[in-house]
Amino acid sequence: MKFRVNSLAIFICAYLGTSTISASLRVPKGFEELARGQTILTDISLYGHSLGVFQSHVDLEIVQFLQPEAIAAAINKVYPETSALSGLLRNELGRRFHRNGNLSCSTSGDAPGCDFLKTETIDIIYDENNARINLFIGSHYLPKKKQENIYYEASAESQNALIHQQNINFVADKNYQSASVQGNGSLGVTDSGYLNVDWNWQGQRSHAASIQKAEVNSAYFRNDLRKRMYIKLGMMDARDLFSYTGGNINLSQLPLGKIRGVRAGSTLAWVNMNKLSRGTPVSVFLSRDARVDVYRDSQLLASFYLKAGTQELDSRSFPTGSYALTLRVYEDNQLVRTETMPYTGLGEVSNTSQWFVQAGSPDTEDSSNKDNDRYVIHAGAKWPVGDSATLTAGMALFSSARYWEGAIDWSHGFNSGWIDGLLTSRASYLHGSEGSRGNIQQVNYNDGFSLSFYRSEMTAVDCNSQNAHRYSFSGCYKSTNMMLSMPFNKWYGTLGYALNSNQGRYVYRRDLTDDDSRNQAGVPWEKVYRTRSRSRTWQTGVTRTFYVSGININSSVNAFMRDESVSTGKDKGIFVTLSFSSSRNTAGGNRQAFSGGTSWQNSKYGNNQLGYNAAYSQYADNSDENESGISFNGVNTDTVMSSVYGRMGGQYGAGSLTISDAWDRKESEHLLSGSGNYSSSLIVDRQGGIFGRWGDGTPSSAITVGVEQGDESGQSRVSVSVDSGGGSEVRGSSRGLFMVPGYRETAFDVTESVVSPAGISSEIRKGTGQRKVFMTPGKVFNRKVEVFTRYTWLGRLLDERSRPLEGAIPLNVMSWTPLGKGSFTLETTQEIKTLYVMKNNIFWQCGMEVNAIRDVIRYVGETSCKSTELAKLPDAEQKQAELMTAGSGSKALPTVKQ
Repeated sequence: MKFRVNSLAIFICAYLGTSTISASLRVPKGFEELARGQTILTDISLYGHSLGVFQSHVDLEIVQFLQPEAIAAAINKVYPETSALSGLLRNELGRRFHRNGNLSCSTSGDAPGCDFLKTETIDIIYDENNARINLFIGSHYLPKKKQENIYYEASAESQNALIHQQNINFVADKNYQSASVQGNGSLGVTDSGYLNVDWNWQGQRSHAASIQKAEVNSAYFRNDLRKRMYIKLGMMDARDLFSYTGGNINLSQLPLGKIRGVRAGSTLAWVNMNKLSRGTPVSVFLSRDARVDVYRDSQLLASFYLKAGTQELDSRSFPTGSYALTLRVYEDNQLVRTETMPYTGLGEVSNTSQWFVQAGSPDTEDSSNKDNDRYVIHAGAKWPVGDSATLTAGMALFSSARYWEGAIDWSHGFNSGWIDGLLTSRASYLHGSEGSRGNIQQVNYNDGFSLSFYRSEMTAVDCNSQNAHRYSFSGCYKSTNMMLSMPFNKWYGTLGYALNSNQGRYVYRRDLTDDDSRNQAGVPWEKVYRTRSRSRTWQTGVTRTFYVSGININSSVNAFMRDESVSTGKDKGIFVTLSFSSSRNTAGGNRQAFSGGTSWQNSKYGNNQLGYNAAYSQYADNSDENESGISFNGVNTDTVMSSVYGRMGGQYGAGSLTISDAWDRKESEHLLSGSGNYSSSLIVDRQGGIFGRWGDGTPSSAITVGVEQGDESGQSRVSVSVDSGGGSEVRGSSRGLFMVPGYRETAFDVTESVVSPAGISSEIRKGTGQRKVFMTPGKVFNRKVEVFTRYTWLGRLLDERSRPLEGAIPLNVMSWTPLGKGSFTLETTQEIKTLYVMKNNIFWQCGMEVNAIRDVIRYVGETSCKSTELAKLPDAEQKQAELMTAGSGSKALPTVKQ
């Protein structure tokens, strides 16, 4: 048996194999043995992936694998073994295959679409010129490749640190003053564990009355176990449960207040959502490198440049909904085939089960709760049902009452004619042993237009019994909201309906309407009891946006009908608005913004109101943070308000201040008020403490950038940008702090600054470029940056007689370029006050007083130089002079004659 390919046999096969050969083919005399076939070694490739070299029997018509079991084993190394695939390989690989040689690229002259064959089972293309077999398997038999690791890895260089964020707000006028401070601090303890405290303080004053209140919202220790579970100890609220850090479990009606105790549950905090499928998989099989364009009808969704093989397309950017995708495959910029497949995109959907359980004592400061519960146990879980539904259930066991909630979330993508959007829905029900009942229904549909419906209801045994209901179930309420938004032509229309009724609930006095008699009867922070209220509102309107000569113009017309129990009857009205905005860049590169508008409103029981406003703002840089401006607005001629404001942000936080004056024409009085804000962060780690920018007030980690500069001026800068928000310039010989959310991969970039303060140019020697980090809260990642600083000088040297000092050689510069007649340019690595030069073994000292700075050039102008002695030169310059005169034969350097 021969295992080599005879060249004559290949020639005969090529001659006779250019078309399908019938059984009655006449073989030239003497070549009968070749027509009966040979056993040769063939390289077998599956969608561009080589499986290895195997024995095959090849004749003029047929190819048959002699090692089907070995080929099947090689295929299962590429694709996980399944019963359907194993059965197909077992039944098909042993049969006889037609050569299909005319489809190979080597035979067809690289014709478009060569080396590809679509099949429902198994088929081949035999490339006789290269003794290679391209194998093809029906796509529905090939399972998805093993999914890569979907979990983030914590950055190894991160270290434990104390990270605290603080946000200060105040507002004040002559009648009411209020200030608040919000803080959140995290301390890294273990590789995946941290301590966190969230707190706030508020002080209020109204006339002679005042109140202060400090509250700790949470204080706990959390530790993650194998990136899938976590355990918490301490005082905690329910915020984490509704986010990925706690499994994203939505129990919107269950009484999940603060507790002191322990919690354990699953977590999605470590999951890389970019690696999770959010829709049906879209796979394409390529035997050659190709470009794949994906269309939805005539809309191009994406283009992919892919290598040969089985490729799964990244569908994260595809619109939600169910629709048909058209895949156009281009090889060498030529369309070779088109494939159509159904697709359903569901958005961010987690298809894994999640759970939590917690136990402890309730922590509530609500004096209206008369129940004295000694303990509470909460538990909840959600389970995926198919690809589009999720079941959620939870319970709350207090020592005096029991509650449970069940919910179902369902989504469906449509692909039928003009209805091809995504429908999401939710329904939940709450049952309480003391008589509380609740239910929620929610539906949203998006398809160019959007339709939303939301209804919630809570009932109790006696809705009007004050202080008789638990926790958030203070009284009874019903709420229904519907909204339809639809574009048509160049307009955008909306239609909305709202129905709200409340029976027995507490509200803050400051939240009462102006016409409520109790509004001014006490202090704003006091709670008052409302027995019954009901309102129903219809509203419709159209909006259109124009863009004319760099000005954005927005116009809208709206009509409403409102019926409130506190009013005298049904009110009907209309209001019209017209607004404009524009911005431009000044000659200095800064941006200026202008805006203004007017509105008119009329209703049955309201007065005609004409409102107007205008504003101007100017930005000091390109960060959109350093802003100052003025604004002006009023209603009719009764009330006019003007204000001036400013915002500043940078390396050490951000702040704002607004001063406004309201003039009431009826009362002929002015009311001056002010408000302000300052937010920042503080970190303490092994390198010390440093202030920085505010994050988002949640448990966070941090990035620091330390800039090491050769000189001590601290004038050099590097530019740092963080994709989670924010960025600033970091000065030399300092460290910049940037807050980043915990459990989130963050990219930050360090580049050379485009700003050149004081005529300085900076070059980063070490630490430039982009880096991605992932950290748990209470961790810090330190980045060191080395900056090489250059000072560029331009001037002219004169001797003591005001003559150009020609031919002088500098002693304390990095580079020197003489320009003739005493003029020069030079570079130094630090700022200098005196330039030392040598000419004919005579030394001079020249003052370097800067007259002007343009970009990175420091203009010295004409400077007078004085002669001096070697002994009077600084040590470094003396050594430089000795090196420059070494080997001259002089035993001693001359001194300057006086």
